[in-house]
Amino acid sequence: MIRPIAISLSPNLESKDALIALRLLLSPWRFFAGSSVKLLEQWFRQSFLVSHAITFNSGRGALFGILRALDVGNGDEVALQSFTCVAIPNSVIATGAKPIYVDINDSLTIDAEDLERKITKRTKAIIIQHTFGIPANLEKIKKIARKHKLFIIEDCAHAIDILYQKKKLGTFGDVSFFSFGRDKKVSSVFGGIATTNNEIFGKKLREFQRKLKYPSFFWTAQQLFHPIAFFFLVLPFYNFFSLGKIMLIIFQKMRLLSLPVSSAEKQGMSKSILIKKLPNSLACLALLQLKRIKEFNHTREIISKKYIEELNQPPFILPCKKTIPFLRFPVFVDKRDDLLKFLRRHGVYLGKWYSEVIDPKGVFLKNIFYQKGSCPKAEFFAKKVINLPTYPTMSKADVQKVIQLLKQYAQNKLLRSRAA
Repeated sequence: MIRPIAISLSPNLESKDALIALRLLLSPWRFFAGSSVKLLEQWFRQSFLVSHAITFNSGRGALFGILRALDVGNGDEVALQSFTCVAIPNSVIATGAKPIYVDINDSLTIDAEDLERKITKRTKAIIIQHTFGIPANLEKIKKIARKHKLFIIEDCAHAIDILYQKKKLGTFGDVSFFSFGRDKKVSSVFGGIATTNNEIFGKKLREFQRKLKYPSFFWTAQQLFHPIAFFFLVLPFYNFFSLGKIMLIIFQKMRLLSLPVSSAEKQGMSKSILIKKLPNSLACLALLQLKRIKEFNHTREIISKKYIEELNQPPFILPCKKTIPFLRFPVFVDKRDDLLKFLRRHGVYLGKWYSEVIDPKGVFLKNIFYQKGSCPKAEFFAKKVINLPTYPTMSKADVQKVIQLLKQYAQNKLLRSRAA
């Protein structure tokens, strides 16, 4: 069977990931006991030259821990960009604080001018998101933060081991967090880590983490089953009479596989956020992929460069033409759904981060304090963005297929417009 070109179906997954997940699933005594968590934290301390690295069972859990360490709470505000995942504002709301949404610029990162306009006396921190791995305007934002005495939290969920001005993203703020979600740069299905060089914040984070419990045995088994199910069943049969899709739906209905964002989170029910310690078994999965991070990023960079060379022309608009290891390569296009349908007919499944101003579809915007019209550029871009795959398991033939199909679509569109 042929693996589909699919941007959100465990894109990093290789046989070694599935096999170690299988061994761990069959070794329940290793679910929580072992040295992998310490080794994972050590990797981040050494790689980012920080004194503190504290793991959690998710990126949103790491962010919540950071906000607690910064004493963010009732009456406070936290500035963050729109064009993001609901997990970010939900983590803010869970502390009792209010998220303040800032518009984005043409590179899909936080707009510094709109940020300064929206800062009030209650604003305590800024969350800087490096969307798809695109560095935000750090110099300008740091000046604003110093002027208003605000903490900077770097959201590096899309960026691991990326250099910016000879320093790694994740070392510019007061505190940073990373995600090991199922379709991130490094995946353990769920997982996250907070890093800092600030001794006070680091000690508070560690103290908070120590008091947490581990997630349930069943939840941990769910995450370990994920790479096994995808590698051996879902991906190989995805395009075989849709058998893989059917199995995926069945596994989710049976709760053998977890969802990346729960329905409760979409409703803005911040208390539903599962904040626990990272199990040893999931840290083991993350470590296996971290050993290949330079190889992963190199492949992503080569693929991104190819897209820039081949697609930098109408009807496609590229918001960022820098050759960086994009997590996903963003492109703007009109009539996005028509293009996505065309590609699906050819076995190519692209992504739509972020097709909603606060993703995913179905988020109760009122419950997370977002007012429609407050971030017009983010709302406009959310209607046009598609994500091209850059994942490390893509073959050269896969990349070329994506490019040729996009060019074919553009040609068909041009012929239709001339005929009209």
